[in-house]
Amino acid sequence: MPKPTLKTNRIIRSPQVLEAFMTFLRPRLPLDLQHTRITADDLVEILAYASVNRASIEAACVELAGVPSANRVREVLAAALPERTALQRALNTILRQQLPRCLLKGKRSYAVAIDITLIPYHGQPQRDKHEVVRGAPKAGTTHFHGYATVSIVHDKHRYVVALRFIEAGEDMATIVCQLLKRLKTLGIRLRRLYLDKGFCATPVFQALDRRRVSYVVPIPVRGKSGGVRNLFVGAKGYWTPYTFKSAQHGAYTVQAVVVRRYTKGRYKRHGVKWFAYAVADLPRGAAPRQVFELYRHRFGIETSYRQMNQVRARTSTRNPVIRLLLIGLAFILVNLYVAVRDSLTTLRQAETPAAYTWLTLCRLARLLSRALEQLLGTRAVFQHRPSTVLS
Repeated sequence: MPKPTLKTNRIIRSPQVLEAFMTFLRPRLPLDLQHTRITADDLVEILAYASVNRASIEAACVELAGVPSANRVREVLAAALPERTALQRALNTILRQQLPRCLLKGKRSYAVAIDITLIPYHGQPQRDKHEVVRGAPKAGTTHFHGYATVSIVHDKHRYVVALRFIEAGEDMATIVCQLLKRLKTLGIRLRRLYLDKGFCATPVFQALDRRRVSYVVPIPVRGKSGGVRNLFVGAKGYWTPYTFKSAQHGAYTVQAVVVRRYTKGRYKRHGVKWFAYAVADLPRGAAPRQVFELYRHRFGIETSYRQMNQVRARTSTRNPVIRLLLIGLAFILVNLYVAVRDSLTTLRQAETPAAYTWLTLCRLARLLSRALEQLLGTRAVFQHRPSTVLS
């Protein structure tokens, strides 16, 4: 007897993408609109068009026909948005609604990664100096707006789970604990935590050990001698205790894994490359090379940051609330893409031709942009003087 199949629409159309995006945002984005004819849908549509085209609000309002002027939109948006903490809670609620139910049932555990992304900022803080963090030079500045995210790094479920604004001077351990608390609130079971080397600090290890979290954190190599470089000896990798010493936090010992790898001409490099990781609660008997391969899973979060920048609206505003909103919208679009792609993967397993299931984030963005242009229309470009080139 043949297995019954579901009658689903296998063709993704641009109005469907727009409706799915608006369904998540419309009831949950807190916009207090007063004394204006601009609706919440108008603001969301303008912001969505700016995001998928990596443009500014000014450029979106110039391109779309049925929208108000950019100055009016920015004025209404700044007055309608709540304070930063309230907006952050609303964005996290939207991110939570995008997660599939299988992640929230707690029947299986997942590997997650916590990382920080810094968006270059050229200007002065709007109100508080803690709005802007300092970092290594990038894009001609050392000032940034910082955002921490926790993401699932499973191959088929690379969802961004939570987003957090970072203030200058915040402790890394506090950021990690709050994001882990968010995971617990959502009911997501944690199998293993991957952190960047920027989180390699005694307070972070102490916080993770108190919570009995399994983790893999690379130990940064600084200087030309001493420190962790003393572990880079021998013909193969090995396990060893390693003690961090700090005048502020004292001495703290963790389990370290030293990995010896041959570059084999990769990235035009030859010879031996050493890596060191601080680990906890890994499977017994895991070889150092297996730890190296485990940590490679963390680079899935780097992919989410790259994709976020592909659908992030540009802005020069000093308002950190608007900047947080644009970052949140970009991650919501990335999660929407992951959800649609997962459904296409299911169809592909049902012997659907690959040509009909090909989808990228850029193509999804074009579908959304096309739907908005069909809905709102586009402005014509007028010539002050006739051009022979365009005759």
